[in-house]
This record gives sequence, structure tokens and C-alpha cells, in this order.
Amino acid sequence: MLYPGSAKPLYEQLKDILKQKITAGELQPGAALPGERHLMDTYGVSRVTVRQAIAELVNEGLLYRHHGKGTFVAPQRIERPLARLLGVAEELTLEGMEVKIQVLQKGFQEATPEIRRELQLSEDEAVFGVTRLITTTGQPLLLDASYFPPAIGRLIQNMDLSKDLIYTQLELYGYKISNGRQRISVDRASQEEAQYLQCRSGSPILVVKRTTYVEGGLPIDYSRAIYRGDRYEYHVDLQRHPHK
Repeated sequence: MLYPGSAKPLYEQLKDILKQKITAGELQPGAALPGERHLMDTYGVSRVTVRQAIAELVNEGLLYRHHGKGTFVAPQRIERPLARLLGVAEELTLEGMEVKIQVLQKGFQEATPEIRRELQLSEDEAVFGVTRLITTTGQPLLLDASYFPPAIGRLIQNMDLSKDLIYTQLELYGYKISNGRQRISVDRASQEEAQYLQCRSGSPILVVKRTTYVEGGLPIDYSRAIYRGDRYEYHVDLQRHPHK
């Protein structure tokens, strides 16, 4: 039972209880949330209260709805440090996560001014582009569009890009990947992006643009990855007095 005399609204009390069960692991990621009738009977609240509490948790990314099947506990938020240079699929695989990669588009194409600038290409050079949707724990996590200079594109165009980790394969070819420049911003998902990421159009997304270099400062990859804002975050360890 909840506490009707509390200053906190009933739906917030129910939301707090469900959130605590998720945090404590009583409700595991992927588990179905008990039905509305069960929650109504268990906590002595109305259907309106149950639905409002669930809606709040969906908006916070702790629950998600699967049309026709019910409401489920969302996968845990993925947190990554900024200091290490890894491919978008590589970092998830190294964490031991089950990763599914779907190739949406690949091939040589005309480069935009931004891509030409980042890859230091002339106006008549085409780029090899590949767009991939990356899923973890059965839920879309990110949409990645990567672009490569022609010489690199000819190497990777016959790779199985649904399985091969591109950076790893390029290193096997002898490319010594050394560093990258990355910019992170926040945006809202377009209608097309939302369809792929299975979120609402206008939902918050993390936009990560990266240029990757080999030894000698030659750029070999420019990418734009968008992450669901409710499933992914970066962290940075800061020091007031860095070690000398």
C-alpha cells in the first residue's frame, strides 16, 4: 500500500517503488513489468495512477513499451570513458556485450564539403560510406555513418561489415591507427532516425562526430554516430593537478 496522506502524489510514490525495484535488480533488464491490474491491486491505486507512474518511467528511459506485448524494463544505460580510441562496435564488444550490426547502406558516393574537409580529399574524390544500425540486448543503441578515403574504401568494401570490426581489420592490413578528434553534441532525433532507434521523433540524442588518424596525421575515417540519449553516456575523469 502507498501512503495517501503523504504530500507526494500517489503516482510519484508508485514510480519511486518501481524505480527502487529496478535499481535493486528485483526487476531485471528485459523483464516484463507486472500488468496494470496487478499493480492496482498490489498498491491500492487507480488505473490512472498506474499509467502516470509508468509513463514517467518510460520518459526517464527506465521502462520501454513494446506495442502489443506490454511494458518492459529497459537495458541498463551504457557508460563509456572518453580517453580511449575505439570503434563504435569495438567498444561494446570489448565490454562483453552481445552486439548485432545491421548494414543499412554501403558504397562509394560523392563527398559533402564537411567530409572532404575532414578527410583532406580533393573535390573529385569519392568516399566509401557505410551506415550501420547497432543493437544491444535486443534494443537499438546507435546509428553510425562512417566515411573512408578511396584507398581505404577499396579495402573494406568486401568485408562483412555486419561482423568485422573495421579498426581491427585495418590494423591487420598494417595501418597504425594512432589518435582521433571527437566532438559531442546534443540534438533531437529526426523522424527517420527515430524509426531506426525506436524512439519518438524529437527525442534527445547524443551526436558524436569523429575523425580518426593514422601515424603521420593522415585521416582515414570520418564518422557521425547518433546514440539514444536514454541508453548511453560518456564520462570523464578530471584532475585538478595532472600528474607530471
